Amino acid sequence: MTTPQRQRRHREQSQRHLVDATISAIYKHGFHEATAQRIAEEAGLSAGNIHYHFGSKEELFAAAMRQLMSDISDTLVSELGDADTPLARAHAIIHANLSEPLFSHRNCFVWLQFWSETARSEELARLERINARRFHRNLLDALGKLLKRKDAEQIVRELVAMVDGLWIRKAQNDDAITPEAARDIVFSYLERRLDSLTNGG
Repeated sequence: MTTPQRQRRHREQSQRHLVDATISAIYKHGFHEATAQRIAEEAGLSAGNIHYHFGSKEELFAAAMRQLMSDISDTLVSELGDADTPLARAHAIIHANLSEPLFSHRNCFVWLQFWSETARSEELARLERINARRFHRNLLDALGKLLKRKDAEQIVRELVAMVDGLWIRKAQNDDAITPEAARDIVFSYLERRLDSLTNGG
């Protein structure tokens, strides 16, 4: 006999399998060409499973976007574990967004596809706002302990724009920049900005 717990675990595994298949299908075919049939083929399931587990392809896409957000959040929690100063926390937040394997051509490309759809999808736009606010808030919380609020807010805007730009660049060309090089660019910029504000350079 199948217990409710086993059924729930099987359902969660099937849902995660479909989410992973959706990310793969978007990476291979692009957002609009990632049809329910292609996602089902990627997952090795029937298209009916999408409607059974998620109700619609749109809800499945939202679940895939949430999964990418969750991967970033989980990485951030891990990175913050050893960050015992405000600057170390700022570095950890940046590192989490530009770390292996998150900062990959696949993830950046798929995220860019989601970005491009936020003007047409209220749910994807809502998720993008949540992700952007979280990144901004975490950085501001760290840098706000080192700088005046106005200065911290300005640097955070600059850093967010840099990281977004690096994700777009990586999405366009896998060989454009490595995670390590991307982190070096942002860390060096942050160091120069902090030095400029604290030492008047």
